[in-house]
Amino acid sequence: MARDFLVHHRTECRLDGAPATSGVVCGKATVPKKLIGCWRRRYIRFHDGSADTTTRVIWLQTLSGAGDIRIAADRPNLKSRGGLSACTKDELLALAEQDCFAGQTLFDAEADPHPTARWPLDGYLFRFQPVVTFPEDGWMDWKEDGTCMIEKAPSAAYEEDWRLEPGSQTFAAHLTQRGTNGQTCLYVAGDHAIFARNREVALSANKSLPELAKEAGNDEARLRELVDCEFSYARRPRPGGDYTIELSTLPWHEGQTLNCAWVEHLFSDMLDAGHVGLAEMWMIESFWRA
Repeated sequence: MARDFLVHHRTECRLDGAPATSGVVCGKATVPKKLIGCWRRRYIRFHDGSADTTTRVIWLQTLSGAGDIRIAADRPNLKSRGGLSACTKDELLALAEQDCFAGQTLFDAEADPHPTARWPLDGYLFRFQPVVTFPEDGWMDWKEDGTCMIEKAPSAAYEEDWRLEPGSQTFAAHLTQRGTNGQTCLYVAGDHAIFARNREVALSANKSLPELAKEAGNDEARLRELVDCEFSYARRPRPGGDYTIELSTLPWHEGQTLNCAWVEHLFSDMLDAGHVGLAEMWMIESFWRA
């Protein structure tokens, strides 16, 4: 995958830290250390007793920003497609069912009756679905030495079981592409990464993507505009290696590399130098190292 991540210039990054975390800190901290990392959902259980254990859900949390990917297990296998232009109308409609977001997580450890995570509407950078699927705050409880995180809706509408991915709490970085107002993001947590790019067209926030797709009818150009929004989850096999995409809203990107192995190395001198070399097109939003 062609992604221009070459290092050209240096940008200043103050190590001003935050009391809720330890280690090297760059940027504003909005979550505690124990929430940072890559979390894979084991299940979601609803108030009526039904449960979903098959949807592939990844939540990658950095010091301040979060990327979230939710893709149904029965989504058509479109890896052989060369792009959206090669997809049929039915395939485009299937892609419209995906759900992802890039935004900010806020955490209140002193909230009553439980420590609470919030995802404020003004904290969303962009979403795959124009509407917010889960609008509630989350009551958080850690178990099993912090590797299991149970999230419950205050209304009791759902419970989610999150499991920490190995190798995701060594460092975390949130980068945004210059000139895009945060509409292109890179989230990295140790051996895991999410690349997110918003669609170019603005959508109303009161209708879901399937609803907008239904309105588009047989206008396949409009359907392609609606789903041309990338969220790609990638993993590296070992520290220092590159990240290979395993799950993407654009399935033909799966198996390709993100070409961002340099992210961890950029920050290797932060302890001594207090600044970091960064690609001209990228800005540091936050960085944390254990």
